[in-house]
Amino acid sequence: MKYIYNLYKTVILTLTFSFMLGCADDYVDIVPLGSLNPDVLNNKEGLDALLLAAYSALDGHTGGISNLGWQNDHTNWLYGEVLSDNALKGSSIGDQPEMNLIEQGEIAASSGFMPPLWGSVYEGITRANAVLQVLVNTENLSAADRDRIEGEALFLRAHFFHYGRRYFDKIPYFDETVTDFNIPNDQDISPNIEADYQRAIDLLPLEPTQVGRAHRSAAQASLAKLHMDNSNFAAAKPLLDAIMSSGRYKLFDNYNDNFLGTNETATTDTEFIFQIQAIGREGVLQGRIVNGIAQLHGCCGFLQPSQNLVNAYKTDAGGLPLLDTFNDVDLPNDQGIATADPFTPPTDNVDPRLDFNVSRRGIPFLDFDIGLIADGPGGDTRLFPGADYIVDQPTYGPYRAKKFLPTSAAVDNGESWLGSSDKNYSIHRYADILLLRAEVAVEENDLTTALNLVNQIRNRAKNGQKITFLDGSEAANYVIEPYAAFPDQAFARKAVRHERRLELALEGFRWYDLVRWGIAEQTIMEYYATEDRPLLTANGTFTSNFMPIPESQIDLTRDENGEPTLTQNPGY
Repeated sequence: MKYIYNLYKTVILTLTFSFMLGCADDYVDIVPLGSLNPDVLNNKEGLDALLLAAYSALDGHTGGISNLGWQNDHTNWLYGEVLSDNALKGSSIGDQPEMNLIEQGEIAASSGFMPPLWGSVYEGITRANAVLQVLVNTENLSAADRDRIEGEALFLRAHFFHYGRRYFDKIPYFDETVTDFNIPNDQDISPNIEADYQRAIDLLPLEPTQVGRAHRSAAQASLAKLHMDNSNFAAAKPLLDAIMSSGRYKLFDNYNDNFLGTNETATTDTEFIFQIQAIGREGVLQGRIVNGIAQLHGCCGFLQPSQNLVNAYKTDAGGLPLLDTFNDVDLPNDQGIATADPFTPPTDNVDPRLDFNVSRRGIPFLDFDIGLIADGPGGDTRLFPGADYIVDQPTYGPYRAKKFLPTSAAVDNGESWLGSSDKNYSIHRYADILLLRAEVAVEENDLTTALNLVNQIRNRAKNGQKITFLDGSEAANYVIEPYAAFPDQAFARKAVRHERRLELALEGFRWYDLVRWGIAEQTIMEYYATEDRPLLTANGTFTSNFMPIPESQIDLTRDENGEPTLTQNPGY
């Protein structure tokens, strides 16, 4: 594990050198580079500085060794959405062509995307371990501070290992005491991750000391998701119940409140349980920069919602999803129609969440005065114009992602720039927790509880804000109602899973849901066959539930006989 060892040394050296220069009373009295200066780091301020370095790795954009780009973006729009049936790569066919391979299920172990992804995981782990290394030798801390710092570091370490496991399956685990990093990846590290999360739960306060810091509910949510990954519903249940009974969280009145920045500073009476923090123009979530619309934001064209996802938002006359037939007939769209040519938006019944998540022609696009096509009702010039705002419509379809993009006001106020997002990214939000708890209820055949939880989500969508034209009329035929009943377990399971897709679309969860449900291959192959996009129908295949271990990392672990310590995942 030379890569991990060198990465570990580099991060520690960098942090140490920075603190030495900034804090030493006498710059002549310099501690040797590569060693930890106890006078600087062995105190509350030094430990919190190390913690902040670990928090800064949450989005995957740590720079340096692990690069800075969408290859290692931990909001998972690429590995959670483009890899799934929710979205296509977008932009032009020649822009980042390796993304096409990810979209088609053909990524190789030699791909240049894998080392940055691998490196971003282990850099986060290394930073968390650095906190624990310094903490053990730190005195004069209050018991509360010691518990909090240890709990936050353990939570972060577990989180990065958890993401690494989702990406690569079996990966090497090491804690802060390990010095020999030549570790095989022949074991499921779930027990190690579970132990770290559980210790964090025991140590962390219920109320975070600052917005954005780990706390007990965040650790409970993470451990519950680990158990859900392993289909251990009995273990997940009390953790989810603890979050729901804490009295700290609620669904926002409007679905789109989750994507407006509203309540991002609240720690109670909020839907936000744990988020990656964005801090405006200079601190945007860089990975989502590529999701912007060049004509409005100055950049980019990736992440285009699939027709399959759009079809999933269709509803029947009673306002319920078409669970089995939603993809039989496409919701009409402007594919192949020029912006200058007439197009009438469909009047089919749709779930209102569709138009908060997806940009489609004839529907208002945020607050941008586009004015490229005939005014909508009431002289509305905000209508998305279709083909002119799609980089390569023939290849990637007629839709654009919408829910994370900055508004015109945010760009004008300097809160965001280009196609980046100034909004925090929710690793855990309350609707996510409710739907996980509904899954547990389904597997226990407690259909009444499952129904109640799903209907909380659907009633919010029904009663909350809708997309409207300037004259106040609704922009589409929004028809949504709660379920009257779940007739049996099989129906309930299908309904809960579909609801999870509708609620969390494009938030980075879809692929991992398909994997833990055991239906990734079946779902993705059906998607390739029906999406009618040339790269998918010609080249789409299924290789694995997981990414390949980077070939370069395997080579680094070879001994004098050429035998590697790391083992490649099946299929690669």
